[in-house]
Amino acid sequence: MRFRVVHETRYRYSKPVFLEPHLVRLCPASGPAQRLESFALEVTPRPSGSCALLDACGNTVHNLWFEGLWDELAVRATLTASTLRTNPYDYLLAPGAMTLPVDLTPTERLTLEPSLVPTGCPVAGDLSRELNALVQGDSVAYLHAANDWLHRNVSVTPRPEPGLQSPARTLGTRRGACRDVSLVFMELCRLAGLPARYVSCYQAGDPDQTEHDLHAVAEAYLPGAGWRGFDPTLGLAVADAHLALCASPFAEDTAPLTGTFRGDGATARLTHRIVIDILD
Repeated sequence: MRFRVVHETRYRYSKPVFLEPHLVRLCPASGPAQRLESFALEVTPRPSGSCALLDACGNTVHNLWFEGLWDELAVRATLTASTLRTNPYDYLLAPGAMTLPVDLTPTERLTLEPSLVPTGCPVAGDLSRELNALVQGDSVAYLHAANDWLHRNVSVTPRPEPGLQSPARTLGTRRGACRDVSLVFMELCRLAGLPARYVSCYQAGDPDQTEHDLHAVAEAYLPGAGWRGFDPTLGLAVADAHLALCASPFAEDTAPLTGTFRGDGATARLTHRIVIDILD
């Protein structure tokens, strides 16, 4: 599937402020599942300097820094990319990956350690044990059972306020945004001994939609398959309808735009617009 995306983010300040360095995480990676064809970043005011870098998780990040005082910051990313994986099951698992907890090599375990640590949510622990017993320790069946349970039992609703909701609150209220439900899926994976990480992405959605929101899914690591995505919002294994932007064991490190400003008594108002066109 071929995507063309325009993603605009705008901060308006109540008075001129000094902009501290900002990090932009809006450039999709190229890999086995997707290929970036073009990417352009437009920033107003024009930064006094910028650099593209790979962060600790291998994501492409643009670091921007500024001079002077400004009453607005606007970031517009325009990209074209193709997703390549139409079959989410095109793998051959290593023998130790078929049952829970998955068998990781010593170096895999060291590398994946941040993706193995649960928050310790008791309700998620009970659910994990229930699902594990249901699938009799089958790793792939567990992933699908967790994905399906969340899709059927948690109401996914937009939550415009910033920040993340704890898995305990999401499970307690049975409500949350896509980012909150993905965090619960990660918790269920980690409790069962499956490495899991958070992924910000675009999702093709309804072709009649004119505007979209940034989406979130989770990925689990299976030896022999690598990182594989699951979307509990839709109850699907991730294939070519999702375009990944940024992945990390820590959801906070995937925010599309982060930074601060200096200005006594100044406040900021955020607006954004995402337009996704499917080109084929």
